[in-house]
Amino acid sequence: MRRTITLSKIPTGIQILDKRLGGGLPAGSMVCVYANPISMPEVFLHQFATVYKTYYFTTVRPSQYVKENIENLGFDVDNIEFVDVFSMYYISDTGAFIVDHTYRNKEIFDFVDEKISQINERNAILIFDNLSFFLRLRVPLGLKEWLLNKIYVTTKNLKGLAYCYMIKNIHLKDIESLVIDLCDVVFDIDIERSGDRVINRLAIPKIRNMQPIADTFRFYISEGVQIDTSRDIA
Repeated sequence: MRRTITLSKIPTGIQILDKRLGGGLPAGSMVCVYANPISMPEVFLHQFATVYKTYYFTTVRPSQYVKENIENLGFDVDNIEFVDVFSMYYISDTGAFIVDHTYRNKEIFDFVDEKISQINERNAILIFDNLSFFLRLRVPLGLKEWLLNKIYVTTKNLKGLAYCYMIKNIHLKDIESLVIDLCDVVFDIDIERSGDRVINRLAIPKIRNMQPIADTFRFYISEGVQIDTSRDIA
């Protein structure tokens, strides 16, 4: 006799998408946000951060500007704790930009390890904006694998969600495949051109513990992510 298991789910914060997902994504999922940067995937990350207590790791911009972007979309940031990896890596103690980062590559992994280890809230959301920063650092592959597994295990233990934004078409195929294979969920975000129009599309081809969604969704950005219900959801 087949057992029926009821999974705990966490909403994404995108109402129509959550409805299609039956309430959200399985708690404990590590999510690869595999995206073309032209499609503005950071808005997805900003909206994901509105659901529960969120730890938002910023790597390519200072946290203060990411915070401003989230507020400008009309979202509340009171539940978001920013971890400013960017400033830790690029800014010296005197406030000057650091040109040679070689000696800091290993140190930044230690910094992130410490910050992740301090998270103990059940159902916490972890956001890495972006994961590509770590994957492109000149460190041994084993250190990158360690970070991926640290995120994975932490997310499972917290019964939360980890959203890891990986930029399309800048990594070697083997490292891309390594991330996608480990992650429980894949959000594939891209654009397509139709005549003189640009259309944003979202696909979710992989969801462990759930049936993947076969359809793709058109979306646009207006006070957050808006799914085009008239064309993609009956």
